[in-house]
Amino acid sequence: MYKPHTIEQYKVWQFLKQNFIMNQFLLSPVSRSALMVEDKMGDRLVFEYRNGEILECPEPAQASPAVVKRFVEAFHNDPHHPMLHTLDEVTRWWLTHANPLSHQQAVGLPDDLYRHYLSHKVYDTEDVCRIVICGVVSEEEYLGIRLWYRNGNTADNWLGPLGVDGTGNLYGVIFRYSKPNKREYVFYLQDDYYRYMNGKGIKKDPCRP
Repeated sequence: MYKPHTIEQYKVWQFLKQNFIMNQFLLSPVSRSALMVEDKMGDRLVFEYRNGEILECPEPAQASPAVVKRFVEAFHNDPHHPMLHTLDEVTRWWLTHANPLSHQQAVGLPDDLYRHYLSHKVYDTEDVCRIVICGVVSEEEYLGIRLWYRNGNTADNWLGPLGVDGTGNLYGVIFRYSKPNKREYVFYLQDDYYRYMNGKGIKKDPCRP
């Protein structure tokens, strides 16, 4: 879930809390001094803290794919570029360095993962272990697991599809896959195919209250 990273964003956030029912909106950063709210219909408003005031301002245009590609290539070709691993590290860099990217373009998340990132707690490794050990993972939980993987956890862990059987789509996760103490789990994704193959009366998962 996105929280203000700067004083200016905090000022906007305070204004929004006073004037909006925030659990009905998605909050995302636009710049170090501006935040955007989006309602359930997809309508958006951008507010900026400027010269001691909260002002409504236009939503900035997204950089084109060509612009993004040129910027990313130049960034990686710079031998002195910082090593950014987690979403929070990328966000802090994005807020403090001039660049043409939106926040979503900077963190490199597709729409489903970005919206999940803005609205949910980011799992840690123990959260993921607790979920996958049950053997069946909901679609929302799997979004959270994918987000965990993208949040600086790709180097030492593996996550991906394993195939399909008569029960459902199988996925696997390996923690510390190159280490002697690696841990492996296999789980089903509780998607439409799983629900169809197992009928509408799916038994309550004993791992969850």
